Amino acid sequence: MAYTTALMLFGVLTLVMLSIEITMTYATQGFGFGFSSNRDPNIERPAFALRVQRAYQNQIESAAYGVPVLAAAAITGLQSGSAEMAALLFVVGRAAFALLYYSGVSFIRVPAFAMGTLSALYIAYAIYESGLA
Repeated sequence: MAYTTALMLFGVLTLVMLSIEITMTYATQGFGFGFSSNRDPNIERPAFALRVQRAYQNQIESAAYGVPVLAAAAITGLQSGSAEMAALLFVVGRAAFALLYYSGVSFIRVPAFAMGTLSALYIAYAIYESGLA
């Protein structure tokens, strides 16, 4: 998978997760919650709504290391079949992690998280080894 395609798919996944979080917030807190400036900081959320919120937060945190690595690979023109496969695995791992986080089964989502993280590390290593960095 091309690095720019991986970046775009990561962005689409993030936007979908944000949409799910916003929808879940309106569904559990009411439509007026989004327009209120006096929100109660101690609101109670159902377990699923908390998982949706945490999955999105984790996605944003993964962007801190995933997006720069994919962008660096695209900008430097890294030519590596294995690094391109790692870009695909990064996106697939992040999507699987989100779905597994939503499911609430914690021990199964760890391999998906590891797949995404290790893929980003491999791409960074491939950039370093290629001498493009």
